[in-house]
Amino acid sequence: MKWRRFLVSRLVRLAFVLVAITTLTFLMMHLAPGDPARLVAGMDADEQAVQVARERLGLDQPMYQQFLDYVGGLLRGDMGTSFATSQPVTDEIAQKIGPTAQLAVFGMAIILLVGLPMGIIGAVMTRNGHRAFEVIFSGSTGAMASIPQYLIATFLAFFFAVTWQIFPVAGSGSLNAAVLPAIAIAIRPAASIARLVRVRTLEVLESPYVRTARSKRLPTRKLYLAHVFPNSITTMLAMGGVTFASLLGGAVIVEQVFARLGLGTTLVHSVLVGDYPVVQGIVLVLGFAVVVVNALVDIILGIVDPRTMEAGR
Repeated sequence: MKWRRFLVSRLVRLAFVLVAITTLTFLMMHLAPGDPARLVAGMDADEQAVQVARERLGLDQPMYQQFLDYVGGLLRGDMGTSFATSQPVTDEIAQKIGPTAQLAVFGMAIILLVGLPMGIIGAVMTRNGHRAFEVIFSGSTGAMASIPQYLIATFLAFFFAVTWQIFPVAGSGSLNAAVLPAIAIAIRPAASIARLVRVRTLEVLESPYVRTARSKRLPTRKLYLAHVFPNSITTMLAMGGVTFASLLGGAVIVEQVFARLGLGTTLVHSVLVGDYPVVQGIVLVLGFAVVVVNALVDIILGIVDPRTMEAGR
C-alpha cells in the first residue's frame, strides 16, 4: 500500500510538472519579441501577406484558443512547422536528437565510472589518514567542478584533436567524435559527484553498523560491497536528475565547440533566426527529458532505499 501511494504521488507530481513546462514554454515563445507571421511571410511582405500568414498560423485566435490548439497538437505528436525549413518540428528534432542522446549516455557512463570510484577512494584514503591525498583530491575536484564547460571543451579540442590529432576535431558521424564532447560535459558533474560521494562514504564508514561489521572481522571486500557501496550509489542516484540536467545544459554549449549537429546546435541556430516552433519544441523535449529522468530516479531510489518513500512524501 505504501509503495502504491508513493508511485501514484510521483506520477501525479510528474503530470503537474509536465503541464507547467508545457504552459511556460508556450508563454515564453508568445512573449518573445518579433512577429512570427512577419518571419513566415518575409520581412519585405506587405500587410496583407502578413495577415494571411497570421491566419494560417492561428495567431489571429485568442491566446487560450492557441494554447488549446497547441496542446491538442502535442497530444497528436504535432509540434508545429519550422519557419526556416517548412518541415514538421517533430522531424527536425528526430533528426538531431541522436547526437545529443549519445553525448548524454556517454557522459553518464563517464560520471558513473569516474565520479563514484573517485569519491569512494577519496573517502577511504581520508579515513586512513592520507592528508596529502585529501588535499590533492579536494583541490583537483574543486577546480574541475568550477571550470566552465566551454573552456574544458576548448582545451580538449586544442590538445587532443588539433595538436595530437587523437580524436576528430568536429562532427558527429562516429563514436570517436563523441569521446571529447562527452568528457567535456562529464568532467564538472563527475567532480561534484565525487565530492558528494566522498562525504557520504565517510559518514557510512563511521556509522555504528559498519563499526559492528568491522568488529566481527567481516572481510573488507564484503564490507564495502554490502554496506559502503550501496549507500554511495544511493547518494549518486539522488543527484541523478540534477546531473542529467547538467549534461543536457552542457551539450548545448559543447556541441557548438565540436560542431555536432545535435539539439544544442539546432537550438542556438533556431534562436538566432527566430524559428520559434523549433525552439519551443526543443525546449519542451529537453524539459520533459529532465523531468522524466527525475521521476525515474525518485522511483528507483524508492526501490533501493524504501526510507526515501517516507522522506519524500
